[in-house]
Amino acid sequence: MKLDPRVRERYPGFAAGYAVVSGITIEPTVEGLIERKERVFAEVKEKYSSADISSIPEVSAYRSFFRQMGADPSSYRPAPEYLLRRALDDRFPAINNLVDSCLLATLETWVPVGVYDMEKIRGDPVTTLSQGGESFQLISGKSVTTRPGEVVLRDDQKLIAAYTLGDARACMVTQKTSNALMVAWNAPGVDGERLQAALNTSATYARKYCGGHVEKIEVL
Repeated sequence: MKLDPRVRERYPGFAAGYAVVSGITIEPTVEGLIERKERVFAEVKEKYSSADISSIPEVSAYRSFFRQMGADPSSYRPAPEYLLRRALDDRFPAINNLVDSCLLATLETWVPVGVYDMEKIRGDPVTTLSQGGESFQLISGKSVTTRPGEVVLRDDQKLIAAYTLGDARACMVTQKTSNALMVAWNAPGVDGERLQAALNTSATYARKYCGGHVEKIEVL
């Protein structure tokens, strides 16, 4: 994966990284991951159950970044905040062992990690800026359109994800996925060490709970 230098020029402090994992087996869930979730959720509740979520520095950083890209963070919450609120309400998403591993890593490190089927990606993906007006279909099937200046992930043919909108259905993980690309994006104000931790944690979970082999991890 590459990072277009224009992204950092426009948004100083932005960072991106990725991990490539092969030999994955997709399951609805696995026992060890369930237990790990329970431990993390207990820690999160102890730390944040009585906190004012809007005043958490990381939440403020992601909300500010959404606004810089023209999005309203109160109507479509940044992933780390969304997952924190869901964990506190006992409504954390459960998709499959690979996606859940990345969601859990996002919750733990405050850096969103998206995961995509490598076999559906064409060419070398790049994190870049949208010119706006680009339409694509989310995993849910909803059609959305990017804003000018939004951070996006694209391959040689299509959009794979947009920062404020979500992941494209075109590269979603399915039961047939065996090779995956994990992509981490921070927000200005959330340091690079957290991004590295997000990649390391996601890769560790993919190996431990999905049977995968980590081919490469890189911060750009």
